[in-house]
Amino acid sequence: MSEALSLHIMIAGRERFASAYCGPLHLLIAHEHLSRRRGLTSIEGLPDSTRENLAQTLTFVPPGHEFREWHDPDNTAHITYIYIDPSATAQPARRDIVVHPLLPRLHFHSSVLWQTVLKVKTLVDGEGARSAHFGNALGIVLAHELVHNEHGVRHREGSDRGGLAAWQRRLVAQHVEEHLAERLPVSRLAKLARLSRYHFSRSFRRSFGLSPHRYHLHRRAERAKTLLVNQALLVTDIALDLGFLDTSSFSTTFRKLVGRTPTDYRRSLPPGKA
Repeated sequence: MSEALSLHIMIAGRERFASAYCGPLHLLIAHEHLSRRRGLTSIEGLPDSTRENLAQTLTFVPPGHEFREWHDPDNTAHITYIYIDPSATAQPARRDIVVHPLLPRLHFHSSVLWQTVLKVKTLVDGEGARSAHFGNALGIVLAHELVHNEHGVRHREGSDRGGLAAWQRRLVAQHVEEHLAERLPVSRLAKLARLSRYHFSRSFRRSFGLSPHRYHLHRRAERAKTLLVNQALLVTDIALDLGFLDTSSFSTTFRKLVGRTPTDYRRSLPPGKA
């Protein structure tokens, strides 16, 4: 609809549906109406979400991050997908804002962003292509609001009862996802969070319920589950891709975390998923 943004509106019934994205644009998803009996939402860099009531929540996917979700909805779903040119977020609205790379966010609330999303949706429903200039302006406004919202999250959200601050959780989780096949020293993650190793380890466990090492192993196991769905991939190749020295060590670790070997897990998948 404009150079700054494009929009897609999905209206679905109670049948199961899924969507996925990984591309060069920002993706902002507005769940106007969506309650699901079952489902899963995943963004590379964040823990998966199985939250059931998604009404009036927003999800943000930065460029290059893999996004996927599936839903078994309880009611008719109304979802708006807005694709934003990253160049629109390159310059913040105020010079005192330091622009960091925008991080992925799952199922969050922002009244300011929500109102702008509704304006974009109303524009498409009413004026359409005749309001290209207004649409372009709204796209830039929306992009700037994303920058300011991220800035507010980083600076307003403090640590949660001794745990990591929200911006630290997202940054560390993203780094883990991007380096699953590598050895991740705690000192590296602590430096990323700007904390001492001791303070970071204690805060990390409070936030994630696991030590950094155990969390890394669990995320590798979850990635392995995703890869095992593809029957064309050999277990040995999956092991090597995830940084294991051999199939034996991979199988041992996977069985400890999942309760069965990679081969047994693959055999247990429903026919449609295997």
